[in-house]
Amino acid sequence: MPADAVHELPMRWADLDSLNHVNNVVYLDYAAESRALLVDEGVLDDRPVCRIAIDFLRPLLLSSHPVQVRSTADGTELVQEIRAEGSDVVFARVTTTYGDPAALALPAEAGDPLPTRVRHSDLDLTGAVSTTKMFELFQESRILFLSQRLTSMTPGRFVVGHVEVSYAAPLSWRTEPYEARNWVSRVGSSSVTIESQLADGDVALAQCRSVLVGFDLDSQRSRRLSDTEKNEFGGLSPRS
Repeated sequence: MPADAVHELPMRWADLDSLNHVNNVVYLDYAAESRALLVDEGVLDDRPVCRIAIDFLRPLLLSSHPVQVRSTADGTELVQEIRAEGSDVVFARVTTTYGDPAALALPAEAGDPLPTRVRHSDLDLTGAVSTTKMFELFQESRILFLSQRLTSMTPGRFVVGHVEVSYAAPLSWRTEPYEARNWVSRVGSSSVTIESQLADGDVALAQCRSVLVGFDLDSQRSRRLSDTEKNEFGGLSPRS
């Protein structure tokens, strides 16, 4: 494919979250739309995806100008930078790794399973949950897990810095819920890492690693975690 393939995509009101930033999962929508265009244009093969990772670099606000997705392929990886039209500032970077999915091991210890239901609108043309909607399922499970267990988890105190999802097997639509398990694997001075899995019984279908960063709304900058936050997150580790 060309060194840099660029697509312009419209931004919509529905793309925003409660902080008036583009919602985290919408960046994945932008990247997926650009990947589909690359396939339609014949510059990218429609290959299986085994992993998608995204780095959230800075918040993107609503604009009447389109979003630009600049894509660069290197072997089995496709790197997509999301920018505003006419700007060299990168707001998010999505890395898609192509290849055959690998089996995932279920964690020996993790949080209690949360029921996760699939909706028809989550499905792609193959009848399975799309790679983008998988991020949304993990996001909903992670928020529910933390909101039920943390007093410090109030809106605006944390932002998502990095998320990566590994795919092992498709999630098809069914009336019975799948199981989501979440646990804390690391607590740092200003960030915390959440591990999540979606499973069907004793079979892990996908795994997610999310890095949450302490955030100060007034300064719009990262901040250190308080001792209370560190203790609460530490209590969600399987080793605690």
